[in-house]
Amino acid sequence: MREGEGMRLPTIAVRLNRRGVLALLALAMTAPTVIARETYAAFVARINTKLPDGARFRDDLEEELRAAANGYRGSKGLKALTAADDKLVAAARAHAADMMLNDFVGHTSSSGAGFESRMRALNPGVMMLPRMAENAARERSKGPPDSAKAQRLFQQWVKSSAHAKTLRSRDYIAVATGVVEKDSKLFAVQIFSGPALKTNMFGSAGTPQQQNGTEGDSLY
Repeated sequence: MREGEGMRLPTIAVRLNRRGVLALLALAMTAPTVIARETYAAFVARINTKLPDGARFRDDLEEELRAAANGYRGSKGLKALTAADDKLVAAARAHAADMMLNDFVGHTSSSGAGFESRMRALNPGVMMLPRMAENAARERSKGPPDSAKAQRLFQQWVKSSAHAKTLRSRDYIAVATGVVEKDSKLFAVQIFSGPALKTNMFGSAGTPQQQNGTEGDSLY
């Protein structure tokens, strides 16, 4: 290069780079938007904060069903169940709300999460879960969603051998109850929990036990 001449820029290379940038921008603009799927834990937090219009949690009937469970256990000479912690109550309420929203009764959520998966989603990083079980039902008989209707729902569990077995199990020391009312229908879930499990360096399985009762229109 002679003195006084400036350095010539590689114009062809610059054009190619600009084309590449434009191509990348076009690709980014046409790529489909990926929407993050709501986690089960996020669903539980959201639905416990606000139910859809026309639906409400019935804490009075939740307490009534817990009392009914303890009355039933007492008639069998068994110890009463204590009230479970807020996390488990939120889980019971969320599943009752899910059943109400999607008009079903069962242990698998509308998003496909089974009972154990739901419990583990709410306890991230916890290897050892206590023994757990779940009863679920809905009551769609005529009449107001009152104490009498809640008792009719509870009798569904008592009259089912599998559900009654869970109610009187000695494995559990606490129960969380969730009840949702909508259009005079009641959707209820009880989650039973045993003592915290102890573990050692080898670990041991603490798997929630899904209560599979009579599959039908109103009970599971």
